Amino acid sequence: MSSLEAIETIDTHEHLLPEADRTRQQVDFFTLSSHYLNSDVISAGLPPKEAQSIANPAVPAAEKWGMFEPWWRYARLTGYGEALRIAIQEVYGFEEISAATLSKINQAIAARNKPGLYQELLKRRAKIRFCVNDEYWQTEPTATDPRFFVLAKKFDQFLAPITPDALGRLEKQAGVSIASLADLKKALAANFARSLEVGMVTVKSTIAYQRDLKFEEVSEADAQHEFERLVRGEESVPEGFRALANRPYRKLTNHMLHHMLSLADAHRVPVQIHTGLQAGNGNFFTNSRPSDLTNLFFLFPRVQFDLFHTGFPYQSECSVLAKTFPNVNVDFCWMHIVSPSASRATLHEMLDMVPANKIFGYGGDYRYPELSYAHLLMARRNIATVLSERVEARSCTEDEAVQLGRWLMLDNPARLFTPRKQ
Repeated sequence: MSSLEAIETIDTHEHLLPEADRTRQQVDFFTLSSHYLNSDVISAGLPPKEAQSIANPAVPAAEKWGMFEPWWRYARLTGYGEALRIAIQEVYGFEEISAATLSKINQAIAARNKPGLYQELLKRRAKIRFCVNDEYWQTEPTATDPRFFVLAKKFDQFLAPITPDALGRLEKQAGVSIASLADLKKALAANFARSLEVGMVTVKSTIAYQRDLKFEEVSEADAQHEFERLVRGEESVPEGFRALANRPYRKLTNHMLHHMLSLADAHRVPVQIHTGLQAGNGNFFTNSRPSDLTNLFFLFPRVQFDLFHTGFPYQSECSVLAKTFPNVNVDFCWMHIVSPSASRATLHEMLDMVPANKIFGYGGDYRYPELSYAHLLMARRNIATVLSERVEARSCTEDEAVQLGRWLMLDNPARLFTPRKQ
């Protein structure tokens, strides 16, 4: 399936900094390893104090390597480790990552960290038409660089201001007083409108990092009552991990999420939702079950939902949802580096079950373009393997396999995320 390499790609999910911001930063091997590989290194046993030292730019690279290497040896063959190794090999030309090569790797990264990096990696090498970029660090809607990106915008801060202080910060960000549920809705609507003005093509939610995805219908009166309790600070926020299992003011959040979806419906904007495992170390992945969203698919039939990360490890739930709901699509963003083998098995399952126009084959989900490019190479390899196996099994012809590859990598995401002409 070498023809996949020639197919232009739409990248459904990224967190890439503007190139000018990236090239102003000092970047080295440990910068690249911080996303996502460090999570596996910490899982392997890297102590917290040493993790902090590795993240400290003032600590010499050789000293960092001494702390990093004992745990890297256990994590280097995970999907995250493979992506990092591919990036160092394919972009910087080093087959080996070791104490002997680290200094030269860092020199090569520094030498390439200049304007033109994104054009080289995202356009010339990767053939990415555009990346759907979640610039979560921006507090106000900000236009993206149209050479590389279209905008995904998050509004989770309007859904769950769970302390009076958080509500105060939201007021400061929005530049308005929020004294009632109606004010909160107006602030969300105004932010939504400004996001559309600067080119938002999709709504994004990562609320599954904070709570489960069961969003029942809640009346205006009940939501207003909870808002008033929030203003008075009547419900304390549990400390530590308990906040993830017992998040306060659920009715208010449920009501506001429904309101956000009504805005997406009115403006015909698709909605990307994080489902499945969360990034980092430690969370309740059961909060992210895609089947918990089912009532929303009924209530908002005109909204096209993009379920992230195939819902892994609930990928079969995503398969069933995408098979049975016309407004549900399933996205392999992040998945090819989470588990290449699980991604292949899942793609086989979904091609068996789901209409082929509803599967999005790749989203890099990285902060650094070197790793997005490495992830794309892994995705193309995975998709090519699956399609070749289906041709060998006579599930499809070679021509049909090529068409499937184009749908997965380009045509399907283009349907949802291509910017509208003004």
